[in-house]
Amino acid sequence: MKNNAVIYARYSSHRQDEQSIEGQLHVCHDYALRNGYTIVGEYIDRAISGRSDDRPQFQQMIADAKKRTFQYVIVYKLDRFSRNRYDSAIYKHKLKQCGVKLLSAMENIGDNPESIILEAVLEASAEYYSLELGQKIRRGRIETATKGKFTGGGVPIGYKNVDGRLVLDDRIAPHMEWAFRSYADGTPMKEIIDEFNRRGLRTRYGNRFERSSLTKAFRSEKYIGILEQSGVRIEDGIPAIIDRETWDRVQRRMDLLRRSGARNREAPVDYLLTGKVFCGHCGASMHGISGTGRNGNKWYYYQCLGRRKRLGCKKKHEKKDFLEWYVCEQTVNYILAPERVRIIAAAVVAEYEKEFGGDSIRSLEDQIKDVSREIEKYIDAVVDLPKSARSTLYDKVERLTAEKESLEIDLAKLRVASRVQLTEDEIVAWLRSFCKGDLFDMDFRRRIIDVLVNSVFVFDDKVIIYYNVRGGKQVSYIEMLESYGEEGCPGPDDDLAEVPGSSSAEFGPPIETIVEPAIIFAGGLLGIVLPRPVE
Repeated sequence: MKNNAVIYARYSSHRQDEQSIEGQLHVCHDYALRNGYTIVGEYIDRAISGRSDDRPQFQQMIADAKKRTFQYVIVYKLDRFSRNRYDSAIYKHKLKQCGVKLLSAMENIGDNPESIILEAVLEASAEYYSLELGQKIRRGRIETATKGKFTGGGVPIGYKNVDGRLVLDDRIAPHMEWAFRSYADGTPMKEIIDEFNRRGLRTRYGNRFERSSLTKAFRSEKYIGILEQSGVRIEDGIPAIIDRETWDRVQRRMDLLRRSGARNREAPVDYLLTGKVFCGHCGASMHGISGTGRNGNKWYYYQCLGRRKRLGCKKKHEKKDFLEWYVCEQTVNYILAPERVRIIAAAVVAEYEKEFGGDSIRSLEDQIKDVSREIEKYIDAVVDLPKSARSTLYDKVERLTAEKESLEIDLAKLRVASRVQLTEDEIVAWLRSFCKGDLFDMDFRRRIIDVLVNSVFVFDDKVIIYYNVRGGKQVSYIEMLESYGEEGCPGPDDDLAEVPGSSSAEFGPPIETIVEPAIIFAGGLLGIVLPRPVE
């Protein structure tokens, strides 16, 4: 279950065909076999550009990730996932929220610190283009909004769009006026919604009304005639359905109900190690749970799934705050020690120069020249062919022209990125920023765990942490056992000296921590073996 993977393949028709899909699948299946992944599905988009996220199978894969039936998405190369770095960052984040990791069969880009920084630079470059395009669009929207025209989006219930302006929908507007006044006078939202449905009214999508349908409408100032869009606010920009006094009464009632409801809702708890922490005894993942003490206090733990499902494991629960703090404290004090950060910084600069140096630019320029020559060759050939045989060549020229345009866009982006100068001192400063936070600050802990921690195996008396220093594949339970039992390293049944710690109910730091952890390696990843402090 922990090594289930799916394959995503795509071709855009630029000198590619069904054979391209077969080649991608072959390489991805071979990669999965070599690395111990079980393929449970394939998602394939044919003749669709990667510059857009409007791809049916791609979107289906993102939706299926929420079902948590697979933990990895394997692509032939990262540009198969997306040629838009901004979209790539967004959808990789969505996959990450579902515990799913993106892997490239042909590119050695893992989760090591230099790769993470490099990815951040690439995403920043994409953001530059996104912002530039956004500014042009925004200027056009502002000009449209200033003229009092509707710039787009959902048309409010009770209105309709006529020639770019919002006007009253005489059929629906009276019902919305009734809804506002009824709610302001104390009628429950449910009764208003039921009455709407009884009257046969439907949303603009043809669905029955629900609470969310009216909640958003009751917050919109458009119903009192204010048209605000693209930063432009126009009083009396559209016809009003209700007066200001009624709208204010509705707002006061909604605010009152929201505050009273918030008092009865518990804020969600973020278990930072989810997907990265495993039971040292049976290898099962550990999931967040909570409990209430006799005095009414809430307690939060990580629980072994093997114990929860009664599979025979007797691993004790681990207190959430203490375990997360301990993992981060050891990371700061050992992995991010000053004598190590400059080595990482040098690797980052070398990787950046390799990716964006003059050789990469010249390579793209050569590719563009080759495509241009091929286009000219086909154009010359057209002259000597009868009209009946020219359509095939026209199609080839069209595909090559599209490919040339795509390469020219990539070259422009690469030239922008190449002008960014990275120095070892800047990278060192970035890495050292991990050491400046408060270990009891949840955002600081999250940053440490998300970026550097690969996996954590917890015994009742020991903790083993692996880091994304070399490579990015998550260490498996079997790899942990093999590396942990190597000659010269403590074995799973060996006892490590316990370190005195705090018994504070606030999960305070232990009085004393280990000075030099035992070092082990698994799959090229650095790991440290720590005695689990007594809380």
